[in-house]
Amino acid sequence: MSGILSKVLRLPRKYPLLRGMLCYAVIWPACSITQEFMEHGPNLEKLDWARATRFGVFGTFFMAPVFYGWMKYSSRFFKRNNLKTAILRAGLEQISYAPLATAYFFFGMSLLEMKPIEACLKEVEEKLWPTYKIGVLFWPMAQTVNFYFVSEKNRIVFVSLASFVWTVYLAHVKSKEKNEKAVI
Repeated sequence: MSGILSKVLRLPRKYPLLRGMLCYAVIWPACSITQEFMEHGPNLEKLDWARATRFGVFGTFFMAPVFYGWMKYSSRFFKRNNLKTAILRAGLEQISYAPLATAYFFFGMSLLEMKPIEACLKEVEEKLWPTYKIGVLFWPMAQTVNFYFVSEKNRIVFVSLASFVWTVYLAHVKSKEKNEKAVI
């Protein structure tokens, strides 16, 4: 039995995508719950478990693989590990990857809420640029640290931790619509 367990425990080390997916499977629903606790207080009875599940599904099966692919692709262009390269890579990511990932988040999460395509597109249109502007302040610094100080095999794990903060913010922005309708 311990032989099987040790093989299972080695899988995340052997397969970095799996490691990233496992991190996102825990972190993304935790972000949804954290954001709800911050907004409404720690009341387990009022937690939106379906929302936390959607965050888990989207983070695990959609965001982690896309981000893993981006990291593998972009690492081909940046062989040096110095501060200048880290800053350049973080800046390039902010210009090329971040807007697409943000749009992907709002669109994909809306689809998981079973919203019609038009509503998904409207949410992207309303929330993309305000969210992106905040990301410009957060992500270049986090990614410079990631690209300069963290080994390539651990980058998706580091980004998972940095994305905890970011995903709590995304959960807040995502919930604005629901909260604004409740007030009206």
